[in-house]
Amino acid sequence: MRDIESDGAGTDEAPVREEGPRRPKLKVEDKRHWARAAGGGAEEDGKGEAPSLEPTVVEECRRRADEAERRLQEYVAAYRQAREEQDAFRERLARDVERRAEARFGALVAELLETADDLDLALAHAADVREAEPLARGVALARDRFVAALEKSGISRIVPDGQPFDPNFAEADHVVDAGSADLDGTVASTLRPGYVLGERLLRPARVVVARVPPAPSRH
Repeated sequence: MRDIESDGAGTDEAPVREEGPRRPKLKVEDKRHWARAAGGGAEEDGKGEAPSLEPTVVEECRRRADEAERRLQEYVAAYRQAREEQDAFRERLARDVERRAEARFGALVAELLETADDLDLALAHAADVREAEPLARGVALARDRFVAALEKSGISRIVPDGQPFDPNFAEADHVVDAGSADLDGTVASTLRPGYVLGERLLRPARVVVARVPPAPSRH
């Protein structure tokens, strides 16, 4: 017994543990097709690196962005062109409506101008009749009110007595002797007043033009 105890106590070696059966290593396989395609070659030869998809994705995104910007610019240009055409159409329509309204108003006023002519004619006949003086004052008042109403509507009365004859606003009824060179080509008298609406001539004035007779020819 002593020999056995001394042999067990005197040894420095640790007791040897018995190892159990070894477990097999687990192999994990990535089933993702892009990972398998990218990593398969690297596992086989141990040298290759997985190819990067980043450049392809970036280029595709850039291409789509450029295409979207191009379409946006086309839409903006088409929108601006449509707005310009619409504004131009509105301006043309407004001018056309204004011209038509002015033409109809001018035609209506042209018919009413005969009333002013009748009042002027009545005043001309009453000027030499003393008994008709009170009536003439009433007619003159009516005529002045009518002319004032026309002026409020933008219609101006043309009576170019003593002014140079302008064929754009007056028509010559006949010619009289001017008597002096200073009066040559001027309006001696107005037979019928003219009227303008803004820049539109409603009716030319009918006038008598003064002219210096030509000098007799010498043979």
